[in-house]
Amino acid sequence: MDTNTSPPQPPSGTVDISDDNNCSRWAEYFGVTPVQIEEAVKAAGTDPKAVQEHLLNQGSSAGAS
Repeated sequence: MDTNTSPPQPPSGTVDISDDNNCSRWAEYFGVTPVQIEEAVKAAGTDPKAVQEHLLNQGSSAGAS
């Protein structure tokens, strides 16, 4: 078992919910569903930090930081 794993790296750029692949990558990064990503973007905009903050305020894990 490799114990020297680095934290996951975020996808680059903004959170683009019109791009299914981008939305899925962000969902995986934050540990939430694509639907939660879509809701967060609609509420907070496309900035990843704003999306993460919204997810955290909603009680989601948004685990990666």
